[in-house]
Amino acid sequence: MNFEIDVSGEDLLSKGYTICIADNSSIIKGFKFNDELIKILSSRYGQGFYRYKKSKKGKSLFKMRLYSIVIYHLFKSIKPKREISLSVCKDFDGKENDIKENFKFFLEKKLGLNFSDKIYFAKLGKNSNAHKYAFLMREDRKNKMSTYVKIKLEEFEKWLK
Repeated sequence: MNFEIDVSGEDLLSKGYTICIADNSSIIKGFKFNDELIKILSSRYGQGFYRYKKSKKGKSLFKMRLYSIVIYHLFKSIKPKREISLSVCKDFDGKENDIKENFKFFLEKKLGLNFSDKIYFAKLGKNSNAHKYAFLMREDRKNKMSTYVKIKLEEFEKWLK
């Protein structure tokens, strides 16, 4: 089972930033960052509340961890049973190894998913479900789509401290 992962938005810590996973048939799940969550996460990061240093590299690692936590919760919500492969949009150029390590921890160790190094980084096409729905979810001003997964602050902080 192949899943695509894409994002929509300027920066991971910006309002409306959306992360989406989708297969090529009917499974679509996403998460959209809201102002309140961004404000709290950014503030606590700036205060040194999390294990990531206040530096360019530290902030980059912090964002990769947030991204991976969202992916973890999206897959947790659908509970795929078979071996999966991941096609990940190259939105975080140069961070592929960090993403792979986070995915191995969250998806293999914590969820028990088997993807045996089947993680591919490429630009997803305009016909990609993940690409289309990430954009649609970001533009959904009333958050009425049924594809959203709710993730509480505590669920983020569990993996950030």
